[in-house]
Amino acid sequence: MKKHPALYWGIGITVFFLIIAYTHTDFLEILERKLYDVRMELRGGTEDSDKIVIVDIDNESIEKIGRWPWPRFHIAAGIGKISAAGAKVIGLNIIYSEEEDSAAVKEIAYLAEDLKRFTPEETNGKILEIIESVNQIRSRLDNDRKLAEAITASDRVVLPVFFKQDDLLKPKAEEKKQKSAGLAGSSVKVKNPDNPDCPKADEIIMPVPRFFQAAKGIGHVTIAYDIDGKVRWEQLLHEYGGKYIPSFSLSLAALFLDVNNSEIEAVLGKSVSAGFLEIPLTPKSEFLVSFKGGSGTFRRYSFFDILNDKYQPDVFKNKIVIITPSAAGVLNPISTPGAAVMSVGEFTANAVWAMLNRKFVHKPSWDVFAGLIMILMVGGLLTLVLPRLKAHVSAAAFVLLLAMFVGIPFYLFISHGIWIQIICPLLQLIFGYIGMVSIKYFLTETRKEKIEVESAETNRMLGLSFQSQGQLDMAFDKFRKVPMDNEMKATLYNLGLDFERKRQFNKAASVYEYVEEYDPKYKDVGTRKKKLMQASDTMVFGDGFLSVGTSGGGLISPGSDTRPTLGRYEIVKQLGKGAMGVVYLGKDPRINRTTAIKTFRFSEDFTPEEVKLMKEKFFREAESAGTLSHPNIVTIYDAGEEQELAYIAMEYLEGEDLQKYTRKGSLLPMRKVLDYIADIAEALDYAHEKGIVHRDIKPANIMLLKSGVVKITDFGIARITAASQTQTGVVKGTPHYMSPEQISGEKVDGRSDIFSLGSMLFQLLTGDVPFHGNSPAALLHQIINVVQPDPRTLNPKLLKPHVAIINKAMEKDREKRYQRASQMAAHLRALGKKIDDALGAAKK
Repeated sequence: MKKHPALYWGIGITVFFLIIAYTHTDFLEILERKLYDVRMELRGGTEDSDKIVIVDIDNESIEKIGRWPWPRFHIAAGIGKISAAGAKVIGLNIIYSEEEDSAAVKEIAYLAEDLKRFTPEETNGKILEIIESVNQIRSRLDNDRKLAEAITASDRVVLPVFFKQDDLLKPKAEEKKQKSAGLAGSSVKVKNPDNPDCPKADEIIMPVPRFFQAAKGIGHVTIAYDIDGKVRWEQLLHEYGGKYIPSFSLSLAALFLDVNNSEIEAVLGKSVSAGFLEIPLTPKSEFLVSFKGGSGTFRRYSFFDILNDKYQPDVFKNKIVIITPSAAGVLNPISTPGAAVMSVGEFTANAVWAMLNRKFVHKPSWDVFAGLIMILMVGGLLTLVLPRLKAHVSAAAFVLLLAMFVGIPFYLFISHGIWIQIICPLLQLIFGYIGMVSIKYFLTETRKEKIEVESAETNRMLGLSFQSQGQLDMAFDKFRKVPMDNEMKATLYNLGLDFERKRQFNKAASVYEYVEEYDPKYKDVGTRKKKLMQASDTMVFGDGFLSVGTSGGGLISPGSDTRPTLGRYEIVKQLGKGAMGVVYLGKDPRINRTTAIKTFRFSEDFTPEEVKLMKEKFFREAESAGTLSHPNIVTIYDAGEEQELAYIAMEYLEGEDLQKYTRKGSLLPMRKVLDYIADIAEALDYAHEKGIVHRDIKPANIMLLKSGVVKITDFGIARITAASQTQTGVVKGTPHYMSPEQISGEKVDGRSDIFSLGSMLFQLLTGDVPFHGNSPAALLHQIINVVQPDPRTLNPKLLKPHVAIINKAMEKDREKRYQRASQMAAHLRALGKKIDDALGAAKK
């Protein structure tokens, strides 16, 4: 049986990751440490940190006390104050490996030696007193003595030592033996000293002897840098000359628990015991430090404040106090998972905190074995399981496995402090899955191409069948799946001719263009395509179809009964031009309904931004007007777009607009005008209730049907007045009928239409518009600032109620106008009724 390529991929990537896991590649080790840091940050710590206090030799202290290094009596004074405050353990994280270099002390010592040359008889017995006084002065100026006395008096100070590993620095065997002998009291008992993983030092930097002898204990501050330069652990023990010296943090924690160094026991590669405290070690005898938090987590005090008693007396009581430099130029910063920059003292504080709170991180001995098992398990899944699953199931399984490989180790680390290295199996899973998916994709594509070739004849036969049934689009779709040859060219050429017969010229041109891509010289495909493109430019989608003056009615050719269509509507003839484009008489063949079809072509003459805005405006008209259903508002049936030609199918109205009745000599009867305007007002009130403002009420937009019904048309500039579609500062409408607020660019509402309706009523009753101007600016000024004339000066037959209604509707202040169009309609109805009653009474 043929092996699946995914099988070889799974085996290959498994072997590859087994090799790099065994060789411990630096790059992968660094990635593993980054994952370790993420887990450490997530773990954090809520345990109490009040037992540890840091005294900072900070920038403020350096500035106020003096440049570093300070005279050591300052340190002595600080230790004295901290001891007096009741600190249980003091860690002085400064190595004084040499005597203080004091010129005054040296000179006084020389003077004392010189004075010894004189005998008491030569100085009448005064020389001994002088020498004693000089020695006392020297003693008072001896800062090292003061510091040693402060350390001795405190009896709780731990001093640091530092180890070096450099063959060039190796001291003589006798010197090393002497130094190591002096460390006997500071050494830790080790049960398996033959373990090779404990670091061995070639040289030790120790405090000056009198400091060392005065100290309660010592601990090394040798930093263990990881592969990427960060500090994540420390060596709790360092071997020097057969003596095992604890770390500075271990010494502090042990003394806090009243355990001396001699009482500490260790099993290298396993654990260190200090009283009841058992601290786990890695197989390389490393202590993985848990971090309470970043820099500034522990309580801190400035050394200057300590010297000047600026602290509460009990802040150090029964605490571990770590005196450490943090000032710029003095600080030797390190980078840790807890912070990018951290002082050694803060690192020590975190290590002590982790020990006292038993916040340990374990690296189990079976970690390497677990990593190999995970690599083999992932390899098995990539080789035998995932390739057999469907794509979506395989993806779900991958996500689940990824969550497990990340989630379980993260949970073990955060909750139990167990560190399992996962970078190799994790990368193996990710890259293995990507490779497997890629292989399956290429195999699928190859099979797909083969199937397409094998099905070419089937597609050709289906295409011919669709073509014979008149389903030309489906036929073209099938033919495009067939490889191109001379027979296929002929078949496609015939399909193009069929499209021409159906007057689907754009589609015919597409077929010829498809053939032309393979053979530009095949028959006359190039010529036919050009002719069809020219014909289409003068038909439905060109200027000929949209222009008013086109002869023949656009696509309606003489002697042809074929009509062009828009959507499902047949185009019968052109009616004229509207605000948004050309209007046609159409027919819905499904229900045999005559419609008016308003069109607009989004031409290449406009920029894409303009086209987008025009489309939004066009379909907003359909959206807003389509929600209206009123006997005096034109009904919208449908809206759509076909090859950049947008259209709205609406109610076809047989009649004429009111524009012809606005001139003297052709005015409508006064009584009918009242009814017509009342009908329009009620229709506007209905639209206003829907949130739609017409914005362009004028006689040309009111149709008077043959049946005597009036209807509002052209909501072309009507807009939803909801907040999401309202735009202030836009002036739209016909100037003679615009409201003052519309001219001013203010946000308009239904009261603007009421003003326009009042202007139209004025004109229908008088035969003249209410405002005139020599220029558009003058006209707009009149509308805003000048009160309209009394209509009775133009038509004396008008009654006072006529004037009152017009004046009310045309108030400059919209707050004084009719607030609803229905109020105006009610007044018009009431006036009409009074006129009818008066005429009826007169006839009697």
